[in-house]
Amino acid sequence: MQEWSRVVRWWLLVAGCRLGQRETANQQRATNNQQPSGFTLVELLVAIATIGLMLSIVIPALGRARDNADIVLCRTHLRNLVIGCQIYAGDNDSWLPVEARLDNPHLGLIRALSGPNRGATVKDFYCPSERRPELALSAQNVAEGNISYFYYSFKERPANRLLSNFLLKSVAWPRRLKTTMAPDTWVLSDSWFSNMPTAHHWWPKGVNYAVLDGSVSMVTQGPRNYFK
Repeated sequence: MQEWSRVVRWWLLVAGCRLGQRETANQQRATNNQQPSGFTLVELLVAIATIGLMLSIVIPALGRARDNADIVLCRTHLRNLVIGCQIYAGDNDSWLPVEARLDNPHLGLIRALSGPNRGATVKDFYCPSERRPELALSAQNVAEGNISYFYYSFKERPANRLLSNFLLKSVAWPRRLKTTMAPDTWVLSDSWFSNMPTAHHWWPKGVNYAVLDGSVSMVTQGPRNYFK
């Protein structure tokens, strides 16, 4: 009988321990279920602020990188147009094509420089940074001869009142260009108007320009000070 009593007491002890462990586990689970899950409000605000800071740094950098790439492509377009002018001059006693005015339309220039063995394509007449509909690449602008650039071999005085006073009053006309002139003579450039930003977003006064020797440069301030 004593042996049986010991066995019963041992079994009751083990069962009690197991029940106690289960109760403790149930209490722990209940406590865990009462604890909030996910982010706290403070953690969420910190995460939002961090993301906003990163975007404020990354987005302008991406925009500047894109504008710089467009500036390089714009220079390529201008260089191709000058090459086209040089090829044309080779067939026309060193004279470049002559347009009516320095600003649009330039339908004759498109016809003279684009095509087989002319060095330029229709896309070369348009700056990739240009967003103004009257100057950007479109089928209508191509048909009407409206391009992104000013062309400085022309016969008549400019009449567009949006042009700077420098272009309206200080640039001599007629201005017929010949390849025998000074090699740094301006041939083409980005369009620039009085009190208006140019096509290049990060350089609102920046102007790419091409000269007779085929080189292309950019001025970031006051193109009139560099014009030749």
